Amino acid sequence: MRNWLLLIVVLLSVVGCKKPQSEVDNLPPETTIAIDSIQRTGELRLNANVHLHWYGSDADGFIDYFKVKVNEGVELETTSTDSVFTFVIDAGLDSSDVRIQVTAVDHLGAEDPTPAYLWVPLKNAAPTCQIDADNIAPDSAKIVLTLRWDADDIDGDETIVEAEVRLNNGPWTGIDLGQGLLSFSLQPNGTNASLFQNGFLVDSSMIGAVANDENVVYLRVKDWAGAYSDVDTSSSFYWSSKLAPMLVLNSQPSYIGAQYKSWLDTIGDPYDFVQMDAITGVGIPSYWNPTMRLLLEQYDRVLLFTDATQFPNNGGSDYLLNILAPSVQAYVQFGGKIFTSAQLTGSMDMTAINDVYPVSGSISSVGQARLTNDSAMVPLNSLSIAPIISPKNIVLGVTPVVPAADANAYYNAQLTKIAGWTGDNTVGTIRERNGEVYEVFFSIPLHQFSRTNSLNGGDLLEHILLNEF
Repeated sequence: MRNWLLLIVVLLSVVGCKKPQSEVDNLPPETTIAIDSIQRTGELRLNANVHLHWYGSDADGFIDYFKVKVNEGVELETTSTDSVFTFVIDAGLDSSDVRIQVTAVDHLGAEDPTPAYLWVPLKNAAPTCQIDADNIAPDSAKIVLTLRWDADDIDGDETIVEAEVRLNNGPWTGIDLGQGLLSFSLQPNGTNASLFQNGFLVDSSMIGAVANDENVVYLRVKDWAGAYSDVDTSSSFYWSSKLAPMLVLNSQPSYIGAQYKSWLDTIGDPYDFVQMDAITGVGIPSYWNPTMRLLLEQYDRVLLFTDATQFPNNGGSDYLLNILAPSVQAYVQFGGKIFTSAQLTGSMDMTAINDVYPVSGSISSVGQARLTNDSAMVPLNSLSIAPIISPKNIVLGVTPVVPAADANAYYNAQLTKIAGWTGDNTVGTIRERNGEVYEVFFSIPLHQFSRTNSLNGGDLLEHILLNEF
């Protein structure tokens, strides 16, 4: 037998001693393995990890050490009286028999002329694999789904040589064993998907996807003996096809989302809409990153409407602006354009979002800044055709922002400052690249400007979409 890998975990033990008798010829020692034979057949054969014990005796001295050899391999010396052997069955073989020989050596170097040996019957164990599909939230996939996977083999994880996934009834596609995060992005044709591992593209055209229907991911792995694991299956998920070049993300209540939909329907630009709910989990991906980055990159423009609700993230919770910051940064670097209308608070930690969005901090002060219903948000450029809009009701707790170094103030609010509140009144910022606007940010939720008999948030949205983007 060839190509055996012997791993000896040395567990030191004390070997008994006797006073040597130098007056007579030295007698060789005797070696014994704790069991004489292992007789197992078929599925009862051992896997590749075997724990054996042995001992030696010497009539006129003591045992100094043992020599251990597997098949015709190199003898290894040890003072231990037991060891864990990890064997690797040759590639392509399902089972094998291994000969282990142990030779005792006494204090004068005499070796046992009849070493103890044992035949160990081995059988390759099939690997196992798992998809953490139970983390799929309802309606969260839209056009991108991310899952984590893992694989094990009791013969040693290093014996796993291949891993494959497939979509529904599509063909198997190989994946990298060292990257545990899989993302599938539905392509516009609705029958293919792009496969990513840890956010990097692996296959640009996987076959088997089904748009606007239930889908399933299958996973299997193979070891170097050719044994496949049982196929693991994700829970089913619904994949919605991309219908428009603009994406709308709303994390405020659905009735507020209805207001944005009404305005956008009036404007007439087609859009895909995702409603997010921190309580029910609807619209929340299992893994924010890279799922949201891959989702945003499918669209030319993104509208983000959010408030101060905190969403589950990495075992804790955080504001959506913070959670989405890495994806937004990658998206705008990719060439995308994003409009954000958010509710900020003076106590909100903005470290994660500063300079990702066109802001570098918020203005906090004692007291409170308000926007009354007889005041307005006003564009800074007096010659601008951007609309002046007033809130339907009093807006409490307005938090102005500081523009980022490469951004400009865009809108000011005619604030009422009470109880000692001091600070600037910039509530809208804008960022350009090569003379073109690609980011607009408002620190007041736009739905609060919903008057029906005057210019409102819908008019501002229309101006952004038609004249800025």
